[in-house]
Amino acid sequence: MKKILLLTDFSKNATNAISYAMQFFKTKKCTFYLLHVHKARSYVTDDLLASPKNSIHDSIVEKQKIKLDALIKTLRRDYKAEDFYFEPIIDYDVFTDAINQAITKFNIDYLVMGSNGASNIKEVIFGSNTINVIEKVNCKTLVIPSSYNFLPVNELLVSLQPEDSLDTSLFEDILNFVEDFSPHLHVLRISLETDNSTLVKNDKEKLVLLDSQYHIIEGVPIDYAVSSYLQTNRIDMTSFITKEKSFLERLFSASPSKELKSRMKLPLLVLHSN
Repeated sequence: MKKILLLTDFSKNATNAISYAMQFFKTKKCTFYLLHVHKARSYVTDDLLASPKNSIHDSIVEKQKIKLDALIKTLRRDYKAEDFYFEPIIDYDVFTDAINQAITKFNIDYLVMGSNGASNIKEVIFGSNTINVIEKVNCKTLVIPSSYNFLPVNELLVSLQPEDSLDTSLFEDILNFVEDFSPHLHVLRISLETDNSTLVKNDKEKLVLLDSQYHIIEGVPIDYAVSSYLQTNRIDMTSFITKEKSFLERLFSASPSKELKSRMKLPLLVLHSN
């Protein structure tokens, strides 16, 4: 059974990401944990005094619990034909701390969330919460663009930067994803040097048993390469590798916003490398 953590603030973006997850994991046996993190600054005196017989904690989370229970009731009704189970979680911790605690406690396989826009180009594309999750939560994550309508993932594009290596854990994540969902794999190896024989040899040794297309791109920023590839190939999901260097440092270095916007029209699978 797969264990999926779904984040919700009851917004349109979150609801759309949950709908995507229902379609994406269809036919799989899954337990979905729906997590709502209540922001401390949203506490108001009226909430605490509304039900004096209840504890402060119950008073704070009561409204959110009603919403979450209603959402789960709808999901159970709409997907009763699937082998799905739903569990609510309400927390009022720091956002990423609450997520990490849930991932550890429930042994989560995938985290699914919507991208939410905000004040600048980085946040317009991802949203501040999305950025924090990608950088601070070590779990395979699906980021679903706002208003994206589900399409089967038949073609997956994985882009590897010069410092990326298909180490054991990363390759196992890619292999498990391909085995579970059966996409045709496209791999773009971005190289800054002409002597990349060691990396290429390692890549090909790992990928030999997979149905994949492998391409080496030299001296081109990653999002130029990805954008060009998306224009000439049908791709249903892109994947990006994070590691010690921050997600934003890696993704936005020498990457014009128009190239990044092109990439983020599709769901993004975030993987982690040691």
